[in-house]
Amino acid sequence: MKKILAFVFLLSLISCNPIEYDIFGTIEGTVVDSETFEPVGYVSVDLSPGSKNVITSDDGKFVFDDLDARQYSLSVHKNGYESNIRTVKVLSGETSEVMITIKKMND
Repeated sequence: MKKILAFVFLLSLISCNPIEYDIFGTIEGTVVDSETFEPVGYVSVDLSPGSKNVITSDDGKFVFDDLDARQYSLSVHKNGYESNIRTVKVLSGETSEVMITIKKMND
């Protein structure tokens, strides 16, 4: 009987895996021209709060990983274009997708 109880006890320990929750979120985005909607590469994207900065790839894409769940502001800047700001809400375990437009300055 003791062997059976020990076996049941060990089996219960093995089957009890802790539940893991993903407490961080991600922002994936693309910066596009406001008139043509073509991707704009090499745009500076600033994240606030958090003071993180990335440069878009040549196809206008950027990613911010491992973000706390909350609301963020994304500010985009590039020479020859007007700056733009976009607000994004990040949820735990989810990816927030965003498209940000940027407008060429008049010459």
